[in-house]
Amino acid sequence: MKRALPDTDTVKTAIDTVLAEAATHGRRPTVTAIERLLGIPHATFHRHYADLIDTHFRLRIPKPAQPTPTTSSAADGRAEANLNRLRRENTDLRRALALYEEAIRQLTLENDALRGGAAVVPLPTRTKPAPP
Repeated sequence: MKRALPDTDTVKTAIDTVLAEAATHGRRPTVTAIERLLGIPHATFHRHYADLIDTHFRLRIPKPAQPTPTTSSAADGRAEANLNRLRRENTDLRRALALYEEAIRQLTLENDALRGGAAVVPLPTRTKPAPP
């Protein structure tokens, strides 16, 4: 048994209700809220009331408030300092990763040599000799 769909006036009233509630609570109105209010699945609502969504709902949604541009040099300075800090951390992490890769490579060679029964040859740990 099919349930009867609401008429156009009922849907418009539901749209008005959702718009008013959204404005009252400071939220953005959604088509999903209208569907829930009417108890209609999304596909059915869209199939039968797409024209109302375009003409009666979307045109009445308030535009989001535009953020005010800030020309604060203090905020720019903090952002630049934060960006520099993140770049330094990224460089440090890349260096640590290279060290870990080398350690894993050496351990892999030693492990393979031990499993093969060969003598382990110690590899130099630094590419440059240590200062005297």
